[in-house]
Amino acid sequence: MLYTSTAAFLANQAFRVLKDRELAKDILQDVFVSLYLKRETLGADINILGYLTNAVKYQTSNALRNAMVKDAHHQALLLHAHRQEAAQPMAPERSALRREIDKSIHTLPQKCREVFMLSYYGNLGYKAIAKEMGISVKTVEKHMSKALQALRRDLKEEHVAGLMVVTLTMQYCGIS
Repeated sequence: MLYTSTAAFLANQAFRVLKDRELAKDILQDVFVSLYLKRETLGADINILGYLTNAVKYQTSNALRNAMVKDAHHQALLLHAHRQEAAQPMAPERSALRREIDKSIHTLPQKCREVFMLSYYGNLGYKAIAKEMGISVKTVEKHMSKALQALRRDLKEEHVAGLMVVTLTMQYCGIS
């Protein structure tokens, strides 16, 4: 009864800030689970709607903070990778190949691109990526497979070296 009367209002409250329906639903679920676990310790005179509203605000701000930290971490990984590349002199062919790989990577969906970049630039394993992004290892594998298929497709015959890079990456990641 409480859930059905407040869920839409609370989910919309979280969605207005986060602009992500699934994350808003997750926050709502966490708030109601927390309420259930604390049911014995809450007083009978508590303003339940106020309590739930504040809990959603708190969880929403935590989600925003976590997203900002994750984005900052990803940007730091990218900056580190680009600095490493700049320090190493590149042959024109490698430079052209690098541009093609970057172009291909940027056409990937956001989550798929994040997984690939954490693996490729961040040298993280699937478990670490799953933990970092808050997704399952199986989802990481699917995103990585999709990214590598896109790279293979985009780096056609004129970039045989690119295909070798992708193949070596796949072997390193354990994907065939």
